[in-house]
Amino acid sequence: MIRLLRWLGVIALVVTLAIHVKYGNSLPLQWYIALFFGIAITGWLSSFFYARKAFIQVIWLAELTVYFLWELIKASFVVAHEVLTPTHYMEAGIIAVPLDTKTDLEITIFSSLVSLTPGTLSIDVSADKSHLFVHAMYIEKGDTAALAQELKEGFERRVIRIFE
Repeated sequence: MIRLLRWLGVIALVVTLAIHVKYGNSLPLQWYIALFFGIAITGWLSSFFYARKAFIQVIWLAELTVYFLWELIKASFVVAHEVLTPTHYMEAGIIAVPLDTKTDLEITIFSSLVSLTPGTLSIDVSADKSHLFVHAMYIEKGDTAALAQELKEGFERRVIRIFE
């Protein structure tokens, strides 16, 4: 794609020069302006394709932000309901979430997002950085595997995708 854009710029330059040679100085100013903008746009598009990875990472960061806000709102309502009602639906516990994240930054961001969500709290990372220990207020029917999978598919997958 980048080569195609560069070739289009070269072709536009050759066509403009050929018209200039054939018609002499009678070539209108609009041709030169169009050539300038054509080459500028071609250069801009090629730089856009070079930075495609960074552009996609920004999109994934926006997706993570929207997902986090949605989870924050959902968890806030659940915790508020727990506080305002006389009955308690909590089934608290500590789970070990296996980590696919590789770097300390990824682990830090993942654990911070878990801690910022009401109802969950990151406690510790194992010494070999293979598990994140999380205290959760709501473990439905004691199914720790389902909660760990939800955290992995929700936050961890999105954090890893940003740093790929």
